[in-house]
Amino acid sequence: MFLGLFAVVVFFIRNDEIPVLLVLFFYTSGIQRYTLVTSGAERWVRVAYAKNIFNLTDELGLQALNYFFLGTLVFTLAYSVFAFSRKPPPNFKDDSLTLLYFIRQNQLIIVSGFALVASVSFYAKLAFINSFLSSGGGIATGGSYYVMIGFGLGGVISLMYLVFKSYDIKTQYLPKLLIGAVILFAASLTYSSSGRFQFISWSVTIGIIFVGDSNPFYKLRIYLLGGMIVSLAFGLAGVARRTDTTKMSNFEKISAAWQRNKSTEDATMLDGLMMVLQVYPQHLNYHYGTEHLEILYRPIPRSWWPEKPLGGYANKLGLNDNMGGGSVGISQSLYGTFYGEGGVSGIVILSVIYAYLLNMIMVRSIRYNSDTRHLIKGATIASLIPLLRGGDLPGIYAFIGMSFWPVILFVFRYSTFALRFQFARFQARRMQTELQYQTYKEEQLYVEN
Repeated sequence: MFLGLFAVVVFFIRNDEIPVLLVLFFYTSGIQRYTLVTSGAERWVRVAYAKNIFNLTDELGLQALNYFFLGTLVFTLAYSVFAFSRKPPPNFKDDSLTLLYFIRQNQLIIVSGFALVASVSFYAKLAFINSFLSSGGGIATGGSYYVMIGFGLGGVISLMYLVFKSYDIKTQYLPKLLIGAVILFAASLTYSSSGRFQFISWSVTIGIIFVGDSNPFYKLRIYLLGGMIVSLAFGLAGVARRTDTTKMSNFEKISAAWQRNKSTEDATMLDGLMMVLQVYPQHLNYHYGTEHLEILYRPIPRSWWPEKPLGGYANKLGLNDNMGGGSVGISQSLYGTFYGEGGVSGIVILSVIYAYLLNMIMVRSIRYNSDTRHLIKGATIASLIPLLRGGDLPGIYAFIGMSFWPVILFVFRYSTFALRFQFARFQARRMQTELQYQTYKEEQLYVEN
């Protein structure tokens, strides 16, 4: 409760949502999950692994909850300390006019990017289905990053929203209407039972851009309303995994989504953390950073590197050997990954490191005096949601990279443009000043004569 109060104070003082997100994640995935299970309303997850090495009990759940809280505490306090030391830059890289010029010059490229990513995604999924069928219904192999190109829709939709926002509804309603229609169509392609985080990637980013630098009280109202809508949409997509929702009424859909969220069926990270506590160091040694190193070599095809180490403790221990080529993993939260890297010390050290890196991204973002800062912040917070849930860390980073590579490319190109644009404006102002000075000198000379 005190940590939550502290996060709210930071939100109102610094206008920074990240501490609230960290504490809210702990409450919904930690405390709420533990309370439901220990009250008998739910039960700890059970997976039919090839080896039965897990014994999830309420006592172990309490231990995991304490480690969960330790990570949240260190992450929140460390980030808040870094955030309070953050100072506005002496000079901004751009302004709203610079961004407007850049968007108008590149709006066709952005919209064309949507068409390109959507087309590649369609053919990638078709190739994946053909591979699945040709393998006799087994797991399709190869081309995983090719299939993940479709995740780039999240980044493209966020950029198209900047184009949409650049038009005035009163004088430019037609292009604004057309771009809005394209955004709605693109958004519909991202909403499915198997791609719920793709939907979150753009919805959270656009929400952050929408509120911008508004006062915290206004932000709070928007976040409560928007958060409720996104949460219900996320839950409904989960319901669609097992139930045909097309024949449900709107009220039935909302009720089903609410019950899904209330049951914490999509928030079993505490269960995953409990499993991690029984894996390390009893069955596997701590990784000491190698799981983060795996982020770099995960994209290397196994056909090129047959001896590439298996990812995830379930695969390393052969727990998925009875899954018919598939795999099952329970997300253990980011703090579970930290524990696997170095135990309790890993939770503390990596929480501080992640807090520092997160703050550095925010430091880079505030150098822009336009919606670019909100674009960077929105993409970061949207990435933080699946990252906090944890699980397959290299896979999560792959999802983040494949979702927001359009945003990264946009910011890189825009930074170069803004530098040239600001320099050109400086040169124009200097020439104007020199011209005014020359005119003044000529007038003085005329008066003297």
